[in-house]
Amino acid sequence: MNTMFSEGGVQNYSFGLRKLDSTIWLVLALSVVAWAPLLTPAYFFNAHDARHSVFFLVEFDQTFRDGYLWPRWAPDFAFGYGYPLFNMYAPLAFYAAELLVLLGLGFTAAVKSVYVLATIAAGLGMVGFARRLFGPLAGLLAAVVYMVVPFHLLEIFVRSAYAEYVSLAVIPFVFWAFTELIAAPGRRRLALAGLAYGLLALTHHTSFFTFTPVLVVYILYLILGKSKLNVMALARYALFAAGAGLLGVLLAAIYLLPVLAETSYIKVEQWTSGSYSYLQHFVYFSQFFKEAWGYGYAGPGPVDDLSFQLGIVVFVLLAFALVVSIGRSYPHRYTAIFFFGATLVAVLLMSPLAGPVWQVIPIASLVQFPWRLLAVTAFTMSMVSAALVAGLNAGDHHPTGELSPALYLLALVMVLGSFGYTVPQYTDIPAWAETPLAVVNWDRASIVDRVGMVSVTAEQPQTSPMEAQYLAGQPLTTAGIIAGQGTVAMLHHGGASDRVKVTAQTPVTFQFYTYDYPGWQVWLDGQPLAHRYEPPHGLITVDLPAGEHEVDLRMGSTPPRTLGAILSGLALAAIIALLVAPKSVFRQN
Repeated sequence: MNTMFSEGGVQNYSFGLRKLDSTIWLVLALSVVAWAPLLTPAYFFNAHDARHSVFFLVEFDQTFRDGYLWPRWAPDFAFGYGYPLFNMYAPLAFYAAELLVLLGLGFTAAVKSVYVLATIAAGLGMVGFARRLFGPLAGLLAAVVYMVVPFHLLEIFVRSAYAEYVSLAVIPFVFWAFTELIAAPGRRRLALAGLAYGLLALTHHTSFFTFTPVLVVYILYLILGKSKLNVMALARYALFAAGAGLLGVLLAAIYLLPVLAETSYIKVEQWTSGSYSYLQHFVYFSQFFKEAWGYGYAGPGPVDDLSFQLGIVVFVLLAFALVVSIGRSYPHRYTAIFFFGATLVAVLLMSPLAGPVWQVIPIASLVQFPWRLLAVTAFTMSMVSAALVAGLNAGDHHPTGELSPALYLLALVMVLGSFGYTVPQYTDIPAWAETPLAVVNWDRASIVDRVGMVSVTAEQPQTSPMEAQYLAGQPLTTAGIIAGQGTVAMLHHGGASDRVKVTAQTPVTFQFYTYDYPGWQVWLDGQPLAHRYEPPHGLITVDLPAGEHEVDLRMGSTPPRTLGAILSGLALAAIIALLVAPKSVFRQN
C-alpha cells in the first residue's frame, strides 16, 4: 500500500520548538491579521454569543470565588433562580479566561485575550501537525489556511462562540498526538494523545462529538497503513489508540459523567427544538460558495444572513490539490485523498440530503446546527492544502525549499482573500455588561424561549423577587418567608451558596429563590435539613420552627460528580506518571 508511512513510520519532519525557524515566525506574524481587531478598546456585543462569552465568565468567576474550584452553578440565570450551566457546558475555556481575571484583567479583556491566544495556538498546532506529515513548507500553508478560513473568522467576529473557538485550537494537537502515537507507540505518546483528547472534551462538547468520528476513521487509516494488515501489529496499534482514547475520556469524566447522568434534570428541549432544531439549519450547496458576509442568524431555507462559505481561495487550493494527488504518485497521496474525502463527507452531512442521517444519529439534537461541521471542513481543507505543497514538492524537479516564493504568495493570497471578514461590528462596553445584570437583561429580552428551566420547573419564569434588585444595583435578598411570621437577613450570597438569618415568630415556610437541582443541600443551624421544591418554578423550600436560625444553602456533590472527579484524578495521575516516571518503572516494548 502506498501510504505516507515509510519503514520508520510517519515521515520524520521535526517540529523544532527548541528552535523557532522562519516558518514559525511567519505564522505568528500572519496570525495578527485574525486577532488584530481584538486590540481595540471596543468589543462587538452584537455578535451572536458575544454577551454570553462575557457573562458566562462573570458567572464562572462568582462560583469560583465562592470556593468551588470546579464550578457547576451559574447563580444569576433565570432572573436569579440560577442554572447548572457549567454542569452541562464544558468549562475549560473559562478556566483560561478566569486565570487572566485573577491576574487583573477585566472580563471582556480576558475573553479577548484568550481569543488571541487560541488563534496563535491553532496556527502553531497546524504547523506542527502538517509539517509532521508533509514537511515545513506544507506546515506554513496549512496554518495560514486554518487561521483565516472564513468559518474560523466567523466564529470570532460574527458568532463569538468562545468555547467552540478555543476548541478549534485544540483539534490540531489531538490529531498530531495520535499521529505520533501510531507512528511509534510508547507510554509518553500514549499520555500525550490521551491528554489532548481529554482537553478537547473539557473545552467544547460539540466539537468533541463532531471531531471524534473523523479522528476514529483517521486512526484506522493510520493503523491500516502502518500494520500492513499484519494482525498482531494491527492489534497492537489499535490497543494503543484505544488506550489513549479511554485515557482522554477518563480525564474528562469530571465533566462527561454528570452531563450523561444529569442532563435529564434540565429542560433540555429548550436547546434542541424550535430555532435550535437541527432540521432548520441545513446548508444548501449554493451557500458553500456565496461570498456574501452577514452578521445575522441562520434559519430554514437557502437565504441566511450568515455565511456558510468554504472560502473561494481555499476551495481553489482544494481542487488543485486533488488534481495533483490524482495525477501524480507521491508518499502523501493517500493522505491528501483521505482529508479531501473527509471534507466531502462533512459537506454532504451539512446538506438537506443528509436529513435522514441526522434523524438516526442519537446526539444530532445536541449538535444543534449541521453547519457546525464547517469546523471539520476548516481543519480538513487546511490539511489538503498542506498536501498540495507536498505533492508539488515531490520528485527531483522540485526540491524542498524551491517553491518558497510561490508558497509565500499562496499564503498572502489566502490572507487577503479573508481580510474583509476580520471586521466586527464594534460596540462600546457598557459597565453592566461585566456584571450579573447582563444575564438578567438577557433574560428580560429573551423570555420567549431562552430563560433556562430545570426539570421541576412547571412554568417558565417571567420575573423573580430579585429582578428589581438587579435593576437597581442593590444587594440581593435570595430567600424569603412564604408562610408564617418572621424576618430574613442575608449573611452571604455567593456563586453556589447562600447563608441567611431567619427570625421566626411562628413556624414558617421558608424558600430560597433558587431552582432545585441535584446537589443542593440545606443546613439548619449546622445540621442537614431535608428540602422540597415548590411549584410553579421548582424553588427550594423548607419548613422551620419558631425561633432564630441560620439557614445555609450549598451546592454539594452527587454520585456521578464524585465518581467523575475520582476518575479524572486517576487519569491525570496516570498521565503524569506516564510522562515523567523513569523508564525502569515501565516495561518497554
